[in-house]
Amino acid sequence: MLIVRHRTDGFLSRVTLVSRRLRSEAGRRLARHGVHAGQEFVLACLWDSDGLTPGEIATRVSVEAPTVTRAVRRMTDAGLVRVAGDEEDGRRVRVWLTHRGSALREVVPGVVDGLEADALALLSEAERGQLLDMLARVEKALDGPGSGSGSPNAEAHSD
Repeated sequence: MLIVRHRTDGFLSRVTLVSRRLRSEAGRRLARHGVHAGQEFVLACLWDSDGLTPGEIATRVSVEAPTVTRAVRRMTDAGLVRVAGDEEDGRRVRVWLTHRGSALREVVPGVVDGLEADALALLSEAERGQLLDMLARVEKALDGPGSGSGSPNAEAHSD
């Protein structure tokens, strides 16, 4: 019999809950400016280097290309970006900021910074540093040799 153990007070549950709440609050705050949660990452890439391909954006924000394609479609409909064929390779498209998307550079970072400040308001500066360090170590552990389906801890326990 396969038994899946799930703790509602464990690390994974807590991180998932906090992540969902942050995404929801980011979506609420960004919506005031016509931006959906997650699109701030695409905008940041383009503010840094306008004219990227969807694949290049996906690599920079560590998501799958179809996720970026959907976001770009929605952002095009909202007038934040435009898509144009690559001048050197007609099979490729590039994503360019519109005037409206460029102007959001003056707004979106402040929204994100405000959310971060609110989320961390009850932590001291030292605790904030410790939290970031611990999360970086968790991320590194997930990238390590024991990560993925080959890890004995990746499989459900059977009794």
